[in-house]
Amino acid sequence: MKRRRFIERFARFGIGAGAGCSLSACQKGVDLTLWKELSMGIAVSVQYKGEAEVEPAWRKVTEAEKALTLWSDDSALSRLNREGVLINPPAALLACLEKSRILFEASGGVFDPSVHSFLQWLRAEYREGAGVKETAVMRKLKQVDFAQVEFSKSKVTMPPGYALSFNAIAQGYLTDLFVEHFSARSALVNFGEFRVMGPEPWPVEVKGEAYPLRRALAVSSGSGQRLSATAAANHLIDPQSGKSPPPRKVVAVEADEAWLADGLSTIVAIGGHLPPRFDGALVL
Repeated sequence: MKRRRFIERFARFGIGAGAGCSLSACQKGVDLTLWKELSMGIAVSVQYKGEAEVEPAWRKVTEAEKALTLWSDDSALSRLNREGVLINPPAALLACLEKSRILFEASGGVFDPSVHSFLQWLRAEYREGAGVKETAVMRKLKQVDFAQVEFSKSKVTMPPGYALSFNAIAQGYLTDLFVEHFSARSALVNFGEFRVMGPEPWPVEVKGEAYPLRRALAVSSGSGQRLSATAAANHLIDPQSGKSPPPRKVVAVEADEAWLADGLSTIVAIGGHLPPRFDGALVL
């Protein structure tokens, strides 16, 4: 995919709320720079005050994206899913495995990247239109258990038939990775999930109202990836039952880091609860 970069400067005109600031900064009377790109198949943006260099942080993101994407058959994640083993996993993939293990254990298995194999099967079943039998569902769910995925700095292995996806954490991870290597004094980073840099809050839109965000924010909903026009099935799947939450259910979670907000919003959207160890997070 050819990337298109877009940069605008707003010099003391501000971006007014009356202009429809959907999930964007709405600060008046300040110098803002708006930077846009494409990552993981979606539009991403950074709004920041003052002078800052975007490219070094962006290079870190694009390097990590190459390892985590499922759009490329040659990515580290695609090779792992195809072969069941990966030698010397790249840092981005290892980081997402480690963070996923934290959420998997804290949620009692509600957060499980290995549900991807079940999702692939379910999508094919709905595409064929033959209907989904409960016995087949329970059989396929036997190939869903992140505890069976073993990983270290030197090797990742998983049982036959398993497949992973980090769609419930990757955008948040890339958001945090960008922030880690960006030096703006105040910014709103939007890589599918939001994270604020600096001490000042940035207004984002939550349920049609401006919300003063100071940390990170992620939103989960099944409405964007329906598997069937007549069933509730969508990309959010309970790994223990194989069922999806109602497509119109929308959950927003604020946390200290974007990867955590991303993962927790998935847990809550599926029907779980905030794990006690993350009581600093907030469900909006």
